[in-house]
Formats: sequence, structure tokens, C-alpha cells
Amino acid sequence: RQSYRCRYPTRSTSLLYTLAHYCISWRTTTMKATLLALLFAASAAFQGPIAVAPTQRGTRRSSKSQLKCALLPSAVTNVASRLSPPVRNSLILGAAAVAVYKNRRVLYPGSAPDPDFSEPLPEGSLGCPLIGNLSYFAKMGDTATGPGKFFRWRASKYSNPRIWKYSMMGKPTVVLSGMNALKQVFNDEFNGVKTGVISKGFTKLFGGDSLLFVDDAGRHKYLRRLVGSAITPEAVQAAMPMLIKSATEQLDRINVVGEPVEMEKILTSYTLDVAWRVILGLDLHQDECQTFYDAVDDWIGGIVDPRVTMLPGMEKTKAGKALAYLVSKIERKLDSLEDNGSDGSTMSGMYFARDEEDPSKRLTRDEIISNSLLLILAGSETAASTLTVASLALGLHQDVFEKLRDEQSLMLERHPNGEMTRSMLERECPWLDVVIKETMRIKPLAAGGAIRFAQETLIVEGKQ
Repeated sequence: RQSYRCRYPTRSTSLLYTLAHYCISWRTTTMKATLLALLFAASAAFQGPIAVAPTQRGTRRSSKSQLKCALLPSAVTNVASRLSPPVRNSLILGAAAVAVYKNRRVLYPGSAPDPDFSEPLPEGSLGCPLIGNLSYFAKMGDTATGPGKFFRWRASKYSNPRIWKYSMMGKPTVVLSGMNALKQVFNDEFNGVKTGVISKGFTKLFGGDSLLFVDDAGRHKYLRRLVGSAITPEAVQAAMPMLIKSATEQLDRINVVGEPVEMEKILTSYTLDVAWRVILGLDLHQDECQTFYDAVDDWIGGIVDPRVTMLPGMEKTKAGKALAYLVSKIERKLDSLEDNGSDGSTMSGMYFARDEEDPSKRLTRDEIISNSLLLILAGSETAASTLTVASLALGLHQDVFEKLRDEQSLMLERHPNGEMTRSMLERECPWLDVVIKETMRIKPLAAGGAIRFAQETLIVEGKQ
């Protein structure tokens, strides 16, 4: 009944009270029993002689006493105190193992099935708790099959390769393929599913105000109208001279006699030339082109760098510095457009675009920067990949290459003035269109892009 100062910290007994609270409030009987076992073992740790001293002023005295745990009956604590440390530790570890096994979904937030539906979850493994499938990073791609190896490898393991689950950075994710499944989901976009990202660093790297990351239907339509007005068929036709100039410069590099040609580098340079000439409308000198190429390469490389998308301090990384370079080029170009007017580039079209439903509305500076970055990402890397695969396929099929060459030779004979237009290619080069489409069918672009987050339970091909 006196007040004593105890050498044991009060947070130890607070821990026991916390465990007792969980025993009372936890939903499952298994977890209650498990935590009671933990209490049983833990209470023994607080049994034993301790030194106490009265708080009243006077002579200090030492005595031997026991700190009795009020959370469990004394008979239980007496039994626990008689257990040897190895037995007690085994009890603790065993109880913890049972708790983890019986309640393993606690370690995978958001992975439990919806009890309102009878359909099961898709097949698949969620990998490590709170982290996800580490093989996603280990199997991103190889030189034999290209990017997307993880998805091909995992899909081959399941009875229905069109729908399966995995976990990315602790986020349970379902992979869908097949036109019917995709139509079902995307028909409910902005309602049942919305665009999102796992990390805010991703939106910072690729522009959070672009079409890619908008999750509101009205705003998405607004951006599509204004950005789309800059890439109409008429705008593409106006850009034909610059496209031909870029292609001619790369052909001159190919025609060097006696040297091997690496088509991937040639075609990547071509699409990046289109990016700075046609999309951004920049006027780069020859010595600046390589700097631009390297910046785009470093910037896109940030997609697979966890330091960029997951950790603070992105500005100091290689991708962050490349982004700063590209944004500075875009901002200087916007200042030039303000002073000198339109120049026919895609960015110029976005800058001077007005909403047809409300002419007083226009894209903000941040929206133009974000969507310009999106067009560089979508228009350079993807086009270069498709053209590289097409050049390989044509080299392996000489008959197709000759037929394609003959078709274009006939087109040029019908137009001796040498002018080439978009409509000419569409009308007179059906074989060219077939070759490109067949290339994309054989080797589609790598999986990726914005992730959709389900706002409600969806049933696709009999799975939640």
C-alpha cells in the first residue's frame, strides 16, 4: 500500500495491457488463444526478485519481493515462472508462428475476398509480406525475349493465363489480358476503376498533370480535347517535311560503306529527333542532340529505379537531373512561343489551343509541360521499339522486304515531283500498314503504363 519506485520500466507492463486489450477485441478465437499464450510466456519474464525503495523520506531499505502480473491469475503466472527460458521462448515463437499462419492476410492488406460475392480470387502468389513479388524486379526482361518476362513467366503457371494476381510493393494487383476482359473493365473507367500510381514519385517523374494520371472523367475529356487538337491529321501532315528531314539524316548514317549498322540506335535517334523537332519544336545544334538523347534515356530509365520512384531526393538522381534538363528546355520554348507566336510544333498547338466548349479555357503551363513529357515518352520509346522489331523481321523475310520496297517505288513513280503526304501513304501503301500492324501483333509493346485501382468489387471471367 506504499508508493514504490520499481527498476522495471512501466512500458513493459503497458505492453502486457496492450496485449490483453487485443485478446478482448480481436475477432478470431485463434488469435485470442495465441495472444493469451504470449501473455502466459511474457508474464513469466516479469517474475523474480527486484529491489524496491519507499518513496517516503527516511532510511532506504532493500527487500526481496515479486512483481505480480495482474493481467493473468497468479496460478498461471506461477506456472510460467517455473518454465525454463528455452521452453518459454519456444512457446513465444510457436504462438507467434500460429498467429502469423492463421491470420496471414493481415500481412497482405487489401487481399481478402469480398464476402458479398461467391466467386474466388484469381490464382497467383502475393510474394513477401508488405513487399510483394521480388521476382518482378529480377525478371523484368532479358535479351532473348525482351521486356515483360515476369508477366509471361507468371502467366504460364496458371490455368487461366488471362487473369492472375501478384503483389507490387505490397499492393495486391490483378493482371488482365484479352479483349473481352479489358472491355468489361474499361467500360467502367472513372467509376468502377480509376487511374492511380503506387508511388507519388512516379507522377513527379512523368508529370502529374498529364492525361496518363487523370482520374476524373470530365477533366480527362477536357485534356483530350485540347491535347488532341495539337495532333490532328492536319497537324501530322504539316509536320511531314520535318519527319522526312529526320529520316533522311538517319539514312545517311546507314549508308556508310563497310561499317556495321546497329538499327536500334539509328531508329532511337530518329524517334528522338522527331521528339525535339516535331513535338517540342526545339532548334538543337548538332552538338546538343546527343545531350538531349542522353537526357531522355536517363529520364525514362527512372521507371525501373526504386531510388527515383520510392525514395525522397529524386532531384539528385540521374533521372531527376535529366527531368530538370527537359523541363528547362520546354519552359524556354513556352517563353519563345509567348513572344513569337505559333511555330507548327505539337507543343505550340497545345499552347494556343482553346476549349471548343468554353473558348476562355486553355491548358495551364504545368499541363503543357506534363503532356509534352507524356508525348516524348509515348512517341519515342514505343515507336523506336516497333521500328526496330520491324527492321529485324524484314531482314529475316526478304520476300516481304522486296514487296514493301516495290510498293513504295511505284508510289514514287506516280508522283515524280517527290512530294510525300500522309494521305498518299494511307491510300497507296496498304502493304506498309500491314507490315507495321503485323509487327505489333507479333511483338506487342512492353506491359506498363498507369495502373487502374478498383473502386468496387468486379467480377471478370468468374473471378473477383
